Amino acid sequence: MFALLPFLALVALTITQLRRDIRMVDRLAPADVLHSPIKRAGLVFVLLLFVPALFVQYSGLGAQLHLGKEGLLAVVASLSLLISYTWYRYLTWLDKFERESRRWELAVFLVGSACTFLTYPLTDLVVPTLGLRLDGSMVNDWWYCVIGIGLVEESVKLLPLVLLLLFTKQADEPFDLILYGSISALGFAFVENTLYLSNSSLHAVGGRVLYASVAHMFFSSIIAYAIALARHRGHSVLLYGAGGLVLASFAHGYYDFWLLSPARPGLLTLLFFLASIHLWVAMKTTLVNLSPHYRADMLPQPVMFRYRMINALLAIFLCTYVLKFLLEGSDAADELLAGQGFTMAATLLFLAISFSSFRFVPGYIAPFRPKGDVWRLLMPVVQWGEDLSGKRLLLRIPEKRSDARHYMTLHRMLPLEGSLSQRVIMDDDKDWYLFRPDRAIPFDGADNHALLIRPHRANDTIPNDRYVLIAAMAFTAQPRLANGKADKQQLEFTGFVHAKLL
Repeated sequence: MFALLPFLALVALTITQLRRDIRMVDRLAPADVLHSPIKRAGLVFVLLLFVPALFVQYSGLGAQLHLGKEGLLAVVASLSLLISYTWYRYLTWLDKFERESRRWELAVFLVGSACTFLTYPLTDLVVPTLGLRLDGSMVNDWWYCVIGIGLVEESVKLLPLVLLLLFTKQADEPFDLILYGSISALGFAFVENTLYLSNSSLHAVGGRVLYASVAHMFFSSIIAYAIALARHRGHSVLLYGAGGLVLASFAHGYYDFWLLSPARPGLLTLLFFLASIHLWVAMKTTLVNLSPHYRADMLPQPVMFRYRMINALLAIFLCTYVLKFLLEGSDAADELLAGQGFTMAATLLFLAISFSSFRFVPGYIAPFRPKGDVWRLLMPVVQWGEDLSGKRLLLRIPEKRSDARHYMTLHRMLPLEGSLSQRVIMDDDKDWYLFRPDRAIPFDGADNHALLIRPHRANDTIPNDRYVLIAAMAFTAQPRLANGKADKQQLEFTGFVHAKLL
């Protein structure tokens, strides 16, 4: 029973967030269970929690599956492939504007998998040549981890991306670099996961699903992000790429350094891993924002990401739980659940919330440091609310007049329809939108074709079945949106109006 407590906590937290998201989505587009993806995801989550447990409890098939060494290796390889495919699906959910060819994605994955085997000769060359030793001492272990592990593995994972950049023109969007770099990392992780799962009798599944695969993608993304920024700013790709490789090697080495000696606090690796999630979210957000093909109406809707991720990753873990039961019986399966259930549930929820929290703003380069205290790095990345970019909007008169200079001009134009053309940042607030009215507003001394609006802080979205209060600001000149940010000096508060989606 104790082993089920982490899953019960996951259930409670997921259902709490699920109820909130269902209310928000229903306000935008009401639907019954069968026609609502988010409600179907909730049903799948419930089934995942109960069906495997009932199977283990009542099927009577414990320790009835007998696989030889080759058969077990095939099953483990299939499980590792499923892990990589799940994370691949997550990456492609973000690749919305110009979808990459699956043929090239598969090629990068296969080359990444094959390049994994270069790790052994490179390690045998680098370690003796530089006199690196893993002997328990701080200095020797540090440089062994940074160079003998970090530099070697990051160089190997970089090869498929380098070949792609040299001989093709596939990576033409900034996000493509993180996509292909991460796919290469998933190829590497596929081989590594197969070995670890085989050698641990499946007990390494939690670490391989949630930690190792994500860490490998993050380290590769450091290099990919550096190259993408070099391209965007017109700087040397070679210089930025080399700098990214050095940073990735140090990050990889730091991650392993605290794990390879029982005398060191492995908790530091966990803390570093949690902080790296913020950095990876910022990288992905920025490269989507910098896409030359950016279109508000094609943006991914992150609200579904968290449930797809929770269901997919939970399914892998529970599949391993059932497989352990079939191979070794219920005691072995319960031991797996008890040993990894808590960290699996907590980390899964952390990743699902963080990896579904985006605020896309065209041209905006997201900062690495989270807003607020530095300890926010150890908390999930939280960005609630639906992105309303591209939606149609209807404005109407509020109950209370405003004394603002442009209010009466706007008042005479209401009701007024228009479009939310894009999200805009003002004073680090990412919930403002550029509203383009269908009819010009005859402001005196202000732009006639745009307003900057924001839902009142009591509302996290604008529904289509009722009006909510929004703040409206007029531009004193043609809007200047440098890197997705509004210039506060050219904005003038106009008043509050009511709005709903059309």
